Amino acid sequence: MGQAALYTTSHTGARLHRDVIYATDTEPFGTLHMTIDSSKKYQTIQGFGSTFSDASGANLKSLPDKLSDLIMKQYFSDTGLNLQFGRVPIASTDFSGRVYSYNDVANDYSMQNFNLTKEDFQWKIPYIKNAQKYNPNLKLFAAPWAAPGWLKTTKEMTGPGALNGKAGDNYHQAYAKYFVRFLEEYGKSGISFWGLSTQNQPTLGSDKKNKIQSTLFTAETQRDFIKTDLGPALAASSSGKDVKLLILDDNRGNLPKWADTVLNDMDAAKYVGGIGVHAYQDGETDNHLDETHKKHPNFFILGTEASEGYGSKDTHVDYGNWDRAADTASDILDNMNNWMTGWTERNLILDALGGPSWVSDYTDAPVIAFPAMAQFYKQPMFYAIAHFSHFIKPGAVRIDHSLNVIELEVETTAFLNPDGSKVIVMLNKGSLVSTEHTVVVQDAADSRNHYHFTLPHRAITTLYIQTSQF
Repeated sequence: MGQAALYTTSHTGARLHRDVIYATDTEPFGTLHMTIDSSKKYQTIQGFGSTFSDASGANLKSLPDKLSDLIMKQYFSDTGLNLQFGRVPIASTDFSGRVYSYNDVANDYSMQNFNLTKEDFQWKIPYIKNAQKYNPNLKLFAAPWAAPGWLKTTKEMTGPGALNGKAGDNYHQAYAKYFVRFLEEYGKSGISFWGLSTQNQPTLGSDKKNKIQSTLFTAETQRDFIKTDLGPALAASSSGKDVKLLILDDNRGNLPKWADTVLNDMDAAKYVGGIGVHAYQDGETDNHLDETHKKHPNFFILGTEASEGYGSKDTHVDYGNWDRAADTASDILDNMNNWMTGWTERNLILDALGGPSWVSDYTDAPVIAFPAMAQFYKQPMFYAIAHFSHFIKPGAVRIDHSLNVIELEVETTAFLNPDGSKVIVMLNKGSLVSTEHTVVVQDAADSRNHYHFTLPHRAITTLYIQTSQF
C-alpha cells in the first residue's frame, strides 16, 4: 500500500507539521470525499515568486549578513519555499525610499544618460545574486511603475499621466530604448531576464487621486506601443530578443477585454508571451480568467503581484494574523483553479511599519525585519505560501479534482508533479463555524489506495503523495 506525507498549518500554531499517512484499501468514513483524476489535465505551473523591491533590499541590508542569507535560503532553496520567480522593479516604486528614474535628462531620446542607481547596486543586484545562489534557475521579470517624468504628459513620474505623443514618435521610441537599456545594464552585472512587463498597473495612471509612480496605458495604447516601439526594440536587442513580454499586469476585472484588444492584433501578439494579473480582485464570482484562457490559450496567465494588509486603517503589519494566511492561501487556490501558471508576492521582507515607503503605502509581508534586535519574524503567510511553492514543482500540471459535497468553507486544488508525485492542498477557512473535517482522498486511477486524514478548523493542509517510499 502507498503512503503520503500530510503537512498542516493552523491558527492554533501548527507550522507545516508533518505526519505520515498510510493508505488503506477499504474506503473509510469521511465527511469530505475527494477524488483526483490525473487523466484530466489543465495548465502547467511555472512557479511561485516574490519581489526584489527597494524596501526588501533595505530591510535585508539592515540585518546581519548571516540572517539575510538565511532568509534568501528559506525563500529560494528547494529545502525552503523553492521560489522560482523574482519580480524586479525598473527604477523606483511606492516601496522605495525616494522617487527616481534611470534618466532624468529631458529630451535625451537616445538614452545616452541612462544610469542605474545606488538602489540597484545596494538593494537589488546583491540579493538577486544571493537568491540565484540557492536557485540558479531563478526566472526574473522586470516591471516599470512609471516612465521618467519628462516622457509623461504631466512631466511628473509620480501621479497620473500617460506617455507623451503617440506610438512611433520620439517619446515612445525613447521609452522603448529605456527598457532595452535596463536589460543591458543589468546584463553587465551578469543578470539576465526571463520576462518583462510593459507596465505595472497601467489603469492607475488615470486615477487623479493617485500619488505613486504610474504611467497610463489603455489596452489600445499598450497594443500600439508594443507593436510599433517596444516589441521591435526588444527583438533587435541581444538582451531583449528572448524576453517574454507581459501585458496588463493589473487586476483581473480588465479581462478578457484587455487581452482581446492586444492579442487579437497579430502585429502586437507576436511579441507577447503572457498576461500578468494582480490579486486585488481575486475571489470575485466571475469568469474573467476562464474566458481569457479559452480565448487565448497560447498565452500563459501569471500572477504578478499579491499582498495582505494594504489599505488597512488599523494595522498594516499584524503579527501572527491567521486571517491573512488564510486569505493568501485562498488567493493562490483561486489563482491556480483559474488557469494561473504562477503567483508572486509584493515584497520579500518589510519593516515593522510595513515599509519603507516614500508615500507611506504600507502593507504586510511574509517576513518582517527587526534590525535593532538582529531578528526577523515569519508571518503565518510565509507558511501559507510554502504549502504550495515547496511541493508544487515547476512543470507540474493542475489535475481534475472533485468533492462529494459542496462545502463553502473548504477550498481545494490538486497537481501532478513531473516526477509523478501528487499534491493536494486544502484550506478550511472556518470563518462561519468551528468545524473540522474528516477527509478521504482517492485517485480515480487507483481504487485500492485511500488516504484518510483530518482537516482542522482554520487550517491549511498539503497531502504529498510520493510515487516511491520516502
